Amino acid sequence: MNNKVKLINIISIACRAGKVISGEFVIEKTLSGKNNVKLLLLASDVATATKEKYEKLSQNSKTLLRYTELTKDEMANSIGKTDRAAIAICDEGFKKAILKILDN
Repeated sequence: MNNKVKLINIISIACRAGKVISGEFVIEKTLSGKNNVKLLLLASDVATATKEKYEKLSQNSKTLLRYTELTKDEMANSIGKTDRAAIAICDEGFKKAILKILDN
């Protein structure tokens, strides 16, 4: 199984466990609040302005930001939504599992 499929699978599991948030407004609000976000994932095909916005948000909230090889459609499909440029992982265990996949 390649890393892309593994990543989609772990994101799907995290979503079913209720440990994923998505949507620009919700992510912004969560990052600016009590910050229970452990990892911010960006799709590979996000616009430059979107990339810069999430980079700034992650720096301000001291949240780890990682780029994935998933497209916006693949990322959205993995959580049962449509058109998601970014998703936030809210669990340390899922964060470690995802980083292990991304770092291989």
